[in-house]
Amino acid sequence: MNDTLTITHRFIVNPLTRRYNGADLVARTTEQRVADRIEFLKHLPLFTNLPDPELASLAQDFSTRRFQQGETIFFQGDPSQALYLIETGRVRIYVQDESGQETSVIFYSAGDMFGELAAIDGLPRSASAIAADETIVHVLSRERLRAHLLVSPQLAYNFMQALAVRVRYSTMQVGSLTLHDVPSRLARKLLELAQGYGRVETNGVRIDMPLTQSDLASLIGATRESANKALGNFKRSGTIRIEQNHITIIDPEALREIGS
Repeated sequence: MNDTLTITHRFIVNPLTRRYNGADLVARTTEQRVADRIEFLKHLPLFTNLPDPELASLAQDFSTRRFQQGETIFFQGDPSQALYLIETGRVRIYVQDESGQETSVIFYSAGDMFGELAAIDGLPRSASAIAADETIVHVLSRERLRAHLLVSPQLAYNFMQALAVRVRYSTMQVGSLTLHDVPSRLARKLLELAQGYGRVETNGVRIDMPLTQSDLASLIGATRESANKALGNFKRSGTIRIEQNHITIIDPEALREIGS
């Protein structure tokens, strides 16, 4: 009986205490979210060598969003409002021509950033972004990104390095599309995907992401038919194995020879 009275007093008779405890819980949860975000940022090249106070300030300015598989994050032509960092999941970046034909540019995964160019120059988005899996991203507004870059030389330097990597990758991709035929481009793309998403198994390296023929064709700038033909040849020669849209590379040296 006494125990019942004690419980009743704590949760019903004293609502002010209940509200205080609730607010305290929310505050602790917010602090924990910021602490978790600091830990996440510490492991990204973009924030290398940043002192703890700067990391804490950045972590407070980010917000977190969740996207379901297939949900659009932003469209090509949208106003540029933010930089995105992926905590979990995958994001497909693609462009669309006037006829509505889509061409995939790249897939990004955990630890990658995207949307950085438009966040800097303020021009409309040059491509669309869609969640390829259930995805969690951290979002920093263009205004707050600019403010942090202006006061942090280290962050600005890291950002320039990240942009240099993107420019080099784009140059390499243009060269591949211009100088190589479809089998060669496909071989190079499979090796690239294996390097980024590969999981070593007993019989090869499994690209740990589902890839349809249309996905691959879009990524290498080829028709679905020509990509399918090249995939079929790779499969028949024992270079790769395909199971339920997952590709395992069995003979990477053969792919390197084809892609050279």
